[in-house]
This record gives sequence, structure tokens and C-alpha cells, in this order.
Amino acid sequence: MSKFKDIYIGKLIRRKVDERHISYAEFARQIHCARTSLYHIFNSKNIDVERLLLISEVLQFDFINEVYRKGEAGSLPAVSSRPYIVLPFKEDGFDLTQLPRELRDLLRSQLL
Repeated sequence: MSKFKDIYIGKLIRRKVDERHISYAEFARQIHCARTSLYHIFNSKNIDVERLLLISEVLQFDFINEVYRKGEAGSLPAVSSRPYIVLPFKEDGFDLTQLPRELRDLLRSQLL
């Protein structure tokens, strides 16, 4: 059974917004989305990496590391059953240049 099946990144994001006592309207403004779109994020299992990095910056919390650590203890589940992030792709591979160094190193160790 997959450890990732119960990880919904949107729930983690909502919990951090609530913990920091930021209004949803203010949080939506800070991540450049409509307040109504925020509920879609809160209910999402997956989110693209660019948006997740912005959310991490706004909330000052490393969501990528949090999700990675949750799956580290056991074997990785099938790709279709775990949460994922979308990486920018260019013709010769993944474009990791805009990501923080720690994330680039982590992704390179997992992808290469």
C-alpha cells in the first residue's frame, strides 16, 4: 500500500495558511490567483512546481522537502499513485536552472 496515497499537497498548503492566520483573500493575492481558484488548490493532490515554489516562499515553508520526507521511509509507490510536481522540460532534458540549488541537487540525484 502506498504511503503517498493520502498525501494531498493542497491540504498541507491550507493547514499552513491557517496556521499563519493569513486570510484566504490575502494569500490568493500573494500567489497571484483568484480567491475562488484557491479552493481548487486546497483540494488538489498535485500542483506544478513553479506554483509550489511561490507558495513555499509566501508561507516560508518547504513543501517539496515535506512531501519528499514523507515518502523517504519506505519504498516508492507506483508513479500513478503518488503526488507529483511538474518540472519544466526543454528539448535536451529538464530545465532546473530556475529552481533553488537544494531542490536541483535533490532532483538530479533522483532523476539521473
